[in-house]
Amino acid sequence: MGLPWRRAVVFGGCEARPAPVAVVRDHRAKPWPERVACLLRQAGPPELACLSLRPRRDLVLSEVRSRQLAQALAFEADLAVLACGGADLRARSFDPDVVESELSRILASLKGATCRDAAVVSPFDWSGSGQVADAQRDRIRTRQRLLVERVTVVTLRHGALHIDLMAYEKGIDAKRLWSAHPGRLNGRGHAVAAAAVVRALADQARTR
Repeated sequence: MGLPWRRAVVFGGCEARPAPVAVVRDHRAKPWPERVACLLRQAGPPELACLSLRPRRDLVLSEVRSRQLAQALAFEADLAVLACGGADLRARSFDPDVVESELSRILASLKGATCRDAAVVSPFDWSGSGQVADAQRDRIRTRQRLLVERVTVVTLRHGALHIDLMAYEKGIDAKRLWSAHPGRLNGRGHAVAAAAVVRALADQARTR
C-alpha cells in the first residue's frame, strides 16, 4: 500500500507484554500496536519513521494523556494511532463523560500539533470473551456500547478515524480471540486486531 505519512506514532492503553500464545509456531506473539508499527515501517516509504509507545500495563485514557501524550507530540508525527478504552471498560468505575473528555483532549492536542491524521481503535467486545462472569456480562456490554458511542462522537468532532474492532468480529468466535488472562487478547486476537487496523489505514491512505 502507498502511504502518505512520513512519521507515525502508535500509543495508548494496550499493554506491552506479548500475548501468551503465538498464532504461528516459533513466531513470537506481539501486541497488536507493535504489529501495526512494524507493518507501517514495512509498507511505508523508506523515510517513514514509526514510534511505538508501549506501556508496562494497561492504561485508562487519563493515564494515556498524562504519561504518553507528551512523548507522542514530541515525535512530531503526521499519523497517530491510539488504542483506546480497554482499560476503561475493565476499571472499577466507568464514566462515559470522562472517557469523552479525555479522548477529546488527546485528539485536540494531536490535531493542534503536527498530526494531520489520527485513528482511534476501540476494543473487541470483552463481554463475549468468556472472561466475564454471567452476572457482569450485561453491565460490560452496556459499557462497551457507551464507549463506542462516545468514541464515534469524539472522532467525528475532531475529524479522526474510528476503528471499532467489534465490527471485525463477524464470523469469528469471540472466545478464540482472548487468552486465559483477564482482559488480554491471545496471539490470534492481536493478529486480527492488527490486520483490521492496517486495513482501515490503507483505506484511509487511498483517500489522500
